[in-house]
Amino acid sequence: MAGNDSPVKMPELNLTPESERGVDLDVGMKQVMAVLTAYFQDKRVTLRASPGGVLYVCNSELGDIFHVPATSGNFLYTGGDIQCSEVMVMGHPDNTGKVWAKSKVVATVDNAWPLAAGEVIKFSITNLNMLRLLIVTNTEKAIIAYTM
Repeated sequence: MAGNDSPVKMPELNLTPESERGVDLDVGMKQVMAVLTAYFQDKRVTLRASPGGVLYVCNSELGDIFHVPATSGNFLYTGGDIQCSEVMVMGHPDNTGKVWAKSKVVATVDNAWPLAAGEVIKFSITNLNMLRLLIVTNTEKAIIAYTM
């Protein structure tokens, strides 16, 4: 932190009046701010705690939930170009076959995670187009939920 004398801008601090230049902080205060803030998607965000001192942790906002129906046996699915932070895939409760889930490369029965009816997997990806599914049985479905 030494040698970095640039002012800090943090709208979350609700400083009044707000300075166009930012707030000049000494080295000790910069260290405190480093502990109280984090970076998320190239932005500085303020960490928040309850009155008892417990750090609030929450999941990202739900983007959408949708079903992917297979239109043939061994149906391959690649997600659309949608920014996200996490995806959850579930084998539809009425399925008799398996759904195989993978990220970044084509899902096969030899490299993906198997999901029977009602089973779920959740993993972090930055775009839904990284999701790959193999739905083995024609007309069966995968249920997908993703967060923003």
